[in-house]
Amino acid sequence: MNQLASTRINRRAVIGGMAAASAALALGRPALAQDKVKLVVLTHWGTQDQKDVLDAIFADYMAANPNVEVEHQTVAFADLVSRITTGQLGGDNPDIYHYYNLWMPDFVGSGLLATPPEAVVSDVTSNYGAGAVSGATYTDQLWGYPTEQNTYQLIANKAMMAEAGVTTPPATWDELKSAAEAMTKRDGDKVTQAGMMFLQSWDTGVVHPWTSLLYSNGGEYVSADNTKALFNEQPGLDTLNMQLDLINSGAAMTSVLEDNDFLTGQAAMTIMANFWGAELRAGMTGGIENVSVSPIPHTEGHDPVAVQYQWIWGVSATTQKAEAAWSLLQWLNSPVDGGSSPMGNFLTTALNAIPGRTSDQAAHEDLLGDAFVAPFVEALKTSRTEPIIPGAAEIKTGLQKQIESAWFGEKSAEEALNQAASDADAILAEKGA
Repeated sequence: MNQLASTRINRRAVIGGMAAASAALALGRPALAQDKVKLVVLTHWGTQDQKDVLDAIFADYMAANPNVEVEHQTVAFADLVSRITTGQLGGDNPDIYHYYNLWMPDFVGSGLLATPPEAVVSDVTSNYGAGAVSGATYTDQLWGYPTEQNTYQLIANKAMMAEAGVTTPPATWDELKSAAEAMTKRDGDKVTQAGMMFLQSWDTGVVHPWTSLLYSNGGEYVSADNTKALFNEQPGLDTLNMQLDLINSGAAMTSVLEDNDFLTGQAAMTIMANFWGAELRAGMTGGIENVSVSPIPHTEGHDPVAVQYQWIWGVSATTQKAEAAWSLLQWLNSPVDGGSSPMGNFLTTALNAIPGRTSDQAAHEDLLGDAFVAPFVEALKTSRTEPIIPGAAEIKTGLQKQIESAWFGEKSAEEALNQAASDADAILAEKGA
């Protein structure tokens, strides 16, 4: 059975071969200092299924390195960035943390991240895709090991497509509008099924799909020197106005992710990331087989371009155990006997995620090649990392709020994007490029 077809974790499958990996580690590089070393690792992987698997991997490492103790701490995603930053101020920062790459500029500016050793830089630049390397780089410096990769595609309900006579997923904006209208159902003036769904009340859910459409319309988010927002130029206005056309006609709805409107058949299409696969497999009406995945719709003269984002393993700049920390991360992300790394096993089973390491992608080709996941893997070849700029998270949240103000009829597209750009420019000027 395809392991990505379930969110249940086969712990034995993940840790199988770890003893061999540990033996290779012990024989293949110098031993750490014999003094006992305790490494505190912070992640947001706190569900039992996720934590148990990663803890088992760390236990295997400790068995091969008895002088090393690994303590795995977890917090909710919503609390992760504050735990990292307040830990630095309070002097109890973890030695290693797993973080969202959009936080990297602020972390670097605050002196939070240790510079990786040359062996790590060489490993990543040689063995990870260009998008993964770019997404882990800021100020021309790589800052750690890329882990899970996420990109966006157009997701559609196959049964609704067939019922509406939509024979192929829409490839262009014009086709998207036509398909959305065709798949919209009305009972008088009331829309009972929307052809398209745009996520609201979540900065990533609003901005990533919108930016994917912007890139697929030839637009840019910021200037090349990261000093000025460009998303309010004509391609951005066209992007937001296209969404407004769909919303105002009733062919598109806005929805919060938790309402599950796509899963339950209230909407026929949406733009979403590969990590959503676990929920679709568990709760999609008609099953995952009822889901079509296709490239981001584009305008004439442009190609589909999806936003890519990722997570990174980094080491604290204040740790006194940097050598031991990087040694653990190198082992965690290195292939075992020419196959997957321990991290690759964890990502593809515990998280239903796409690994950044190309050898991990090859090792898990059977898992990453199913009808749902394969288009996302293919999209990584042409995707663009979301802009890694000073104040990136603040700018993103501001853009989300302004886009929503246009969706809800409070502002025109021009007013909303101009306000978001003005705010972004002030943040960029304050925090520096």
